[in-house]
Amino acid sequence: MTDLGAGSGPGIAMARGAEAIGVEARAAGGRGGGVGGVGDAGGEMASSRGVAALAVRSVTVVGLGAVGGSVAKGVRARLPGVRVDGIDPDPASARRAEEDGVRIAPRLEAVDVKEGVIVFAAPLDTAARLIRETAPHWESAALATDVASLKAPVMEAAAVARRGRNDTGPDRHPGPFVGAHPMCGTERSGYEAARADLFEGAVLWLCGGKAAEDARELAVRFWSALGARPRWTSPERHDRRMAWASHLPQLLATALAATLEDAGVERTDLGPGGRDMTRLAASSPEVWLPLIAGAAAEDARALRAIEGRLARLRAAVEGARRRELVKLIEEGRRWVEGTD
Repeated sequence: MTDLGAGSGPGIAMARGAEAIGVEARAAGGRGGGVGGVGDAGGEMASSRGVAALAVRSVTVVGLGAVGGSVAKGVRARLPGVRVDGIDPDPASARRAEEDGVRIAPRLEAVDVKEGVIVFAAPLDTAARLIRETAPHWESAALATDVASLKAPVMEAAAVARRGRNDTGPDRHPGPFVGAHPMCGTERSGYEAARADLFEGAVLWLCGGKAAEDARELAVRFWSALGARPRWTSPERHDRRMAWASHLPQLLATALAATLEDAGVERTDLGPGGRDMTRLAASSPEVWLPLIAGAAAEDARALRAIEGRLARLRAAVEGARRRELVKLIEEGRRWVEGTD
């Protein structure tokens, strides 16, 4: 049975730094190809040839939160004639989606997914569980994909499920699962935060795993049709970079907001810069706890690095070391100017 649990709307994923993830040097559907090194800011975009020829019977979205709801709205807006099915435990989100033309189903197994696309848009731990539990059903789809911002746990769940839910033995024939992570989102949650144009222009990372070539090509066409810019990467390289590009900004925003509260600073006291820096603090704990647990070692490494920077800044301020303070500020400014 498809049980999404609570909090099915994934929170924000920071886009800055996305293009620094190493990518497979091949177009979607191509064979072989190595993975570029971390810090290779270019890489080839996955080929989106044949977007106009995208032909699927249906798109089923498992989890109608901000991101999953945006998939549903995007398909409705951009792919007329494609049936959209949705599954969500929150009656309010399901009702709003149904009002927008989404067919609500009680569970994935109740939906005919043949020649269709399935998008798992629940929080990471729930998505991984559902991928394992519903493999006999999603294997009949043309494409199964997800939106989780860590890829190794999801790809492992798909691989284990396809090995017969055990940890030994080879995979069977290539399957339809292609992991995906769109570098866009919102700190808000729920279907009411969904937008049909959420993916427009956003980098979207794809992990092919053991997917069939047809599924790889369809993943590129599908996400391109929603406005995203797909790129290929490995799960390990993706997750290592996300600890810095997504998790660290989230954790810093959380700490900054709590520190301001401790100091008696109201949010209305902040200017645009302060509001921008604390916006992520509104993200859902239910979404972030499994993500942080899944990348705990690299997240801790990132936090130690920022603690070192903060210690240098504090020492420069306390010691009135103007030259050191200028140096630290200039280092940050150079990074911003070099990546905009």
